[in-house]
Amino acid sequence: MNWEKIRNDFPVTNNAIYFQSAGMSPIPNQVLDVIINAFTRLNQFGDIHFMEDLIETGKLNKILATMLNTDAENINILPNNSFAMSLLALSFKKNIKTPFNIVSMFDEFPSNTVPFEYKGITMKYVEAKNSRFPIENIMSKVDKNTLAVVTSYVQFCTGFRQDIENLGKELKKRNVLFVVNATQGFPLFPVDVKKCNIDVLTCSVHKWGFSGHTGTIFYTSPEFRQRFDSPIAGWLSVDTNNELIHTGKNVPFSLHCSARRYYTGTYNLQTLIGFKAAIEYLNNIGFENIRIRLFVLGDYLINTLKKAKIQIVSPVNNYKERSAIISINIGAELNAKALSYLESKNIFTSFRFGMLRISFNIFNNFEDINKLIEALTEFKKAN
Repeated sequence: MNWEKIRNDFPVTNNAIYFQSAGMSPIPNQVLDVIINAFTRLNQFGDIHFMEDLIETGKLNKILATMLNTDAENINILPNNSFAMSLLALSFKKNIKTPFNIVSMFDEFPSNTVPFEYKGITMKYVEAKNSRFPIENIMSKVDKNTLAVVTSYVQFCTGFRQDIENLGKELKKRNVLFVVNATQGFPLFPVDVKKCNIDVLTCSVHKWGFSGHTGTIFYTSPEFRQRFDSPIAGWLSVDTNNELIHTGKNVPFSLHCSARRYYTGTYNLQTLIGFKAAIEYLNNIGFENIRIRLFVLGDYLINTLKKAKIQIVSPVNNYKERSAIISINIGAELNAKALSYLESKNIFTSFRFGMLRISFNIFNNFEDINKLIEALTEFKKAN
């Protein structure tokens, strides 16, 4: 695999040393071209090709369904993860009349927790153990009133990748709903919703979907939709029996049985077409090739950090728990200063939970890592 050729697909590499993909991955040239063409057609032809664009985004759902080992009727796109979790919180409050709680992780990104807390749902948080969340620790929080466990596939700060298959098996035994936010893992790391017994999966694709702020994948199992009515509806949610639009007033109607019930209104089809192109771009490289490359880069980064005597906070000893995120600690009072120092060197990382987060990608190379370590070493000597 010619990784330098792939690197050339990302002009960001000419402008910065970019270790901030966990915030947002840059768009490769091929995907940008597709998005520009989609908006150019909108510019030149208006709405004439709307149905063609709608069909194209329907193909995207089928591709995503195949990747997740489900059917396209179980896939929808929502605006963002906060919207998706808010929808779940409303669903739970609407449909469950007895006391219940939700178990989640203390390290979760707030879009996983704020919507539930806002609706007054009791939340029980699992504390991290050496930046990990062992399944037995999660299950110890589950009680007879636990409705769901909400967890990230990959934690946004430390990059810890949860064993969602075995966690899903344990939750299935106890009839506890399994809600997974796969934003920091999918599509680079695979998810099988059936094998993992996942009831609801979300994934905001601007992180590792290479298509900008496009939206959030929202998978729901048929069993989940049968149990929980949608708390919201829009004109596209309505089952019109093949009519284009439900125009009746004070006329009974029902929502789609499929995930289309969550289509409240029209979406930005042009960026969705771009996301489809991004998935095809990644698929052409090969997801297994991508994962191998990320582990190779991760190994090199880990070894150089250790040689430089820089503390690694993320759990990195087990490949099954690793991702493309590694957080480090220069010193409690120094991490924020180190972030600024790196930016002065045109090296971009992130500051999360008081730590420096390094998120590497397929366009990064060993020289990027060498320059990062060199700058961190200089900073340590000066401080």
